Amino acid sequence: MPVWLTYVPRQLNIWTQNTNLQQRSLYISGGGIVWGLGCILGPIIGGAFADSPATWRWAFYMNLVLFGLFTPVYFFVLHPSAPPSTPLSHRLKSFDYFGILLNAGTYTTFVIGLTIGGTIWPWPSSRTIGTLATSIALLVLFAAQQKLCLLTTAQDRVFPAQFLTRRTFVLLYVAQSCVQTALAIPIYYIPLLFQFTRGETAVASALRLLPLVVVNIVVVFANGALLPRFKYYVPWYLASGAFNTLGGALFFGTLSRETSTAAVYGYSVFLALGTGLAQQCAYSIASVKAARHVSEAIGFINNAQIGSVVVALTLTSLIFQNVGFHDVKAALAGSGFDDGEIRATLGGARSALFEGVPEGVRERVEEGIVRAIRWSFFPVLLAGAIGLLAAAGMRWERLFDGENDADANEEKKEDVEKDSGGEVEKEIKKETS
Repeated sequence: MPVWLTYVPRQLNIWTQNTNLQQRSLYISGGGIVWGLGCILGPIIGGAFADSPATWRWAFYMNLVLFGLFTPVYFFVLHPSAPPSTPLSHRLKSFDYFGILLNAGTYTTFVIGLTIGGTIWPWPSSRTIGTLATSIALLVLFAAQQKLCLLTTAQDRVFPAQFLTRRTFVLLYVAQSCVQTALAIPIYYIPLLFQFTRGETAVASALRLLPLVVVNIVVVFANGALLPRFKYYVPWYLASGAFNTLGGALFFGTLSRETSTAAVYGYSVFLALGTGLAQQCAYSIASVKAARHVSEAIGFINNAQIGSVVVALTLTSLIFQNVGFHDVKAALAGSGFDDGEIRATLGGARSALFEGVPEGVRERVEEGIVRAIRWSFFPVLLAGAIGLLAAAGMRWERLFDGENDADANEEKKEDVEKDSGGEVEKEIKKETS
């Protein structure tokens, strides 16, 4: 998880510390509502800046203004959770700086290698191979550092690896990654579809996300309100996987230049239902299953949420750029456009590519771009299917009814019995000592 995204688990920790089991799910779903509003307003505001003399840079500068505006809340409203006797220097020393550095380096080199490789750098070049090899090496080092607790402790390490030995947490991690993948990709590629095939502006195309985001917000809130009442969480994940698989299959199987706006809205509603049903509930479940280690449990799920978005968008960008470049270049053969102009157009840059070609060629170009977008939805279909399998492997158990410690202890006992290496048993002894 990149260090600059540690605000998210901190926010979730605050909700957990100040709510009971019945309230917690509802408050956590409230975070999803705020996120949904950001998804609506973000592209609109960013698109407005991109189409104005202020340029797209102000879409980033605005974050500084907003942080400055809300900073007083952190000082005057929120109360510190650390014991007053704990000195600040001790808390600063407890950070897993080495793990943070390795984690950030892994993500950074992974994204650089797969987004620049094949576009600016040729695939066989030493820079591309070296960057991807560095990412793999850093990942191995990070795993070893977290396993051996080098320059950190089991309590302070940035990735709470102890949960990897618990079946429920591993399946929650997988399911959360699948949900975020099914959500992040359409938010990025639905506006692109309307920009390329309907000639819409950035602002107008961002408004096409309204059915997806509005339905998602409603379902997330409903999940937060109803999950503590129905007690069982597996049905939510089963329904989520089914809807995500259906939505991904419709986008991947039927999307074309002729696909109507109403059809795109309908497909996106299926994904809104699928993602909303399980978008935030993993945090509530994890905080109950690990009641004595809430911060670590939330951090574990947050690694899935944030990391999966980075990986999903990086891989779909790779698919979109390479499939799109191949098809658009074939459509423009003999038209005088170089590879750089084609890459720039696929990247969203304004160019004369669509204006200076005959109508027939332009249609073939659009078909190539739509095909690239269609293939970008294949990971959504895959994520839905994997999420469905993860849900099928979860335990049917009751939560949020005051029996959570017993449930968690029973799960630990079952995991100890199944673990041949004894690692889980060692971890449990550490927790109870």
